Amino acid sequence: MTIILLGYRGLIGSYVLEELAEQLKRGYNLDIICVGKNIRIQPIKNNKIKYVKWNFVEFTKSKLFFLKKKNIIINCVGKNQGTIENYNKTNLVLIQKLCRYVLAQNLFVRLIHLGSVSVYGAEKKYLSRIKNITENTQTNPDDPYSKSKLEADLCIQKNVKLNSKKFSYTILRIANVFSNTKKSNLFKLIENLLNKGIWFKCSKYTNYHFIHAKDVARVVFLAIKNLKKTTNNIYIVSDEDNQFNLHKVFTNFYNRKLFLIPIPLKFIYLITKFLKLPKLMLNFFLVISSQTKYDNYKIKKDLNFCPKYSLRKKIL
Repeated sequence: MTIILLGYRGLIGSYVLEELAEQLKRGYNLDIICVGKNIRIQPIKNNKIKYVKWNFVEFTKSKLFFLKKKNIIINCVGKNQGTIENYNKTNLVLIQKLCRYVLAQNLFVRLIHLGSVSVYGAEKKYLSRIKNITENTQTNPDDPYSKSKLEADLCIQKNVKLNSKKFSYTILRIANVFSNTKKSNLFKLIENLLNKGIWFKCSKYTNYHFIHAKDVARVVFLAIKNLKKTTNNIYIVSDEDNQFNLHKVFTNFYNRKLFLIPIPLKFIYLITKFLKLPKLMLNFFLVISSQTKYDNYKIKKDLNFCPKYSLRKKIL
């Protein structure tokens, strides 16, 4: 079966390619086609890995010649900042057109789609409350990005029902991704504060929702290894770290104290509810106060997944 990797140069896509290449070395018989808008950069050379240029817009046989009769399509294409139009174009329209094309051409396809835990809208909805989020928790997207991600998930599920014998999915709803070299502005802000010895303390039950891109890539390959078990399943991909415990590890490791700045949860609730804050500031308040837990029990149970590159190891 051919593996089609869409968006191989992105944060997650680049690690997925590394993971697949490593599995090739271990003897797995994989034919990998890396698809990007620009393929001048080809990071891994291997006769089992090919690079194909495609603009993700034109859905014709001549443009999608790389699709075979049987395919595993890994969709690592996505946008988490920009305008509503950009969100929809990248996160939703691509999926809509791809699903229609797969069905029209009657192809065998397993679509491994990278979604987001943002579809639950948990940080805002359950602000100041302790809440365990599972795959079955009701979705509640509260911004253009999360809405576009949820609509993409629903589009996949709807189209699979039209030909479930040939078209199937595995949707991975992923927490905030970081790597050693690529970190979000929010991640950098928290990391810098810790390095300066500052912790905005809200509760003993607040959690960080970051997961390393290498662990996400490992999950993608586990889904490929377990195609039958992961058929038409949604999984939360997370690596929760309790802030109180993480900061305790941090202070013990460096033998230093953190300057605690207490911020009442009620205060954060009021300012996020009634003030129009810049996106970075809003996300910062939500991150330092979140008592949500994205439960990865299902993926641990089904795929025996255990994060190896935890935040508590990488932030030290």
